[in-house]
Amino acid sequence: MHRLYFGEFWAEVDEAGCHGVFREHEPVALSDVPRKVLFLLLQQHPRPIVAKDLLGELWHPGANPSNIAKQVRALRFALGDDGTQRYIRTLNKQGYAFVMPVADAPPSPGSGTALARSSARFEPGEPASRAGAPGIAIEWSLAREKLLKDFQGSCLHDVELLSEALEECEARIQLLTERRRIRAESRAPREPLFVPPREAWTSSSTPSSEVAARASELIEYSKAAPLMINVGSYNAACIAVLQSLRRRFGLEARTDFQALSGRQQVLQLHNEDGTDFLFAPHVPVLLVGDRGTVDYRRITPVHSYEQVLLRKSGATKGRKRKLLVYKGGYPEEQLLAHAPLLISTEPEMVGSLQKLLEKVQDLAPGDMVIAWQPLASGLESKNTFTRHGEYRCWVSLYCHKRWLRGALRTLKEQFLRLFASEWSYCRWNEDWALECLRIEQTALESFTAGSGLGPTPGSSRR
Repeated sequence: MHRLYFGEFWAEVDEAGCHGVFREHEPVALSDVPRKVLFLLLQQHPRPIVAKDLLGELWHPGANPSNIAKQVRALRFALGDDGTQRYIRTLNKQGYAFVMPVADAPPSPGSGTALARSSARFEPGEPASRAGAPGIAIEWSLAREKLLKDFQGSCLHDVELLSEALEECEARIQLLTERRRIRAESRAPREPLFVPPREAWTSSSTPSSEVAARASELIEYSKAAPLMINVGSYNAACIAVLQSLRRRFGLEARTDFQALSGRQQVLQLHNEDGTDFLFAPHVPVLLVGDRGTVDYRRITPVHSYEQVLLRKSGATKGRKRKLLVYKGGYPEEQLLAHAPLLISTEPEMVGSLQKLLEKVQDLAPGDMVIAWQPLASGLESKNTFTRHGEYRCWVSLYCHKRWLRGALRTLKEQFLRLFASEWSYCRWNEDWALECLRIEQTALESFTAGSGLGPTPGSSRR
């Protein structure tokens, strides 16, 4: 058995097949068929393999051709290759080719992507976490991966994505309005589109004097009254950007991130009324409660994430399938957006991560789960699931209604522009963003719980 190195990964292979894929020293969750696909692609590297040949190798020539696309998609996802085709390229009428260079020895320390360079500099156990904090290596690995995916799915540097996010939000609001889940008259007018100027992308560690001058009132205000910013259970990119704002501009902001369900977060926001800015999924998700709309207004969408539909392998045997729905705030909204699911399933809303993990073990063949990434991947690695769809959702930036009047409205505009500008700076300076994320020890320690991969930490506020 020997090792093959490609990009940020390496695989253990012999003449019979691929026996494991790793990123640094951590195994990559990859089921048998995608691993066989990888082995065949590595054997032919860099020549393409026709999809029909793959079908014959893995099943038989008469099998459903869509099986190949599903397995390649699963392999791409495991390698972080969604949309970029850095590892596996689809060639029209030629099949698939593994295009990332493959070597028998690991790459030299000076080579690789920004993430690879940062991985070498920041060892997984390096963050000076509190004594006894469990799973810090896994947490850090997942956190930095999610950070870059958040930036890649960002609409703060792309007008087209920003417009798409707003249209989807409006469609979902209309859906809930028709079913009397939200009062249309309670919503504030749509904010104008805002994409940061190109000068925000500079790699200089010294912030633009013009950007700093435009936000000077906000920075001074924050020193007297630090901003309270809620980022939900965990949002890697938002936390890194806020840390960058502290370090580069001196913006005083307290970050509140807890392992709360959507329901718990609604109640906390309603009762405490202390949060100035909030990061949450698209408008209806965390902002519609039994007592009406919570007092937050969307400023702009920030980035996209995926809700994944998983199905337990096997036949349903003539009964109605059970459907577990986790997170996404009020799960009814998620189901209403995909109405066919309501006809064929018995939905069960699960607001507790611990309960979801327990209930998943009791699912029968044909039953289904809706969960967000990376929780869906974690469930897949521990159970026999197949993917039946990914649904794009948007994380948006909101402000409390008190920021919409008087002098605070001006400060709100300054915060939006300063945050969006710094987001773009971190997007194009990944090493810096990873360094900022690494400083947030509590966020790293909370991430395992938020991903469904470890124990739930205490819920006390920082």
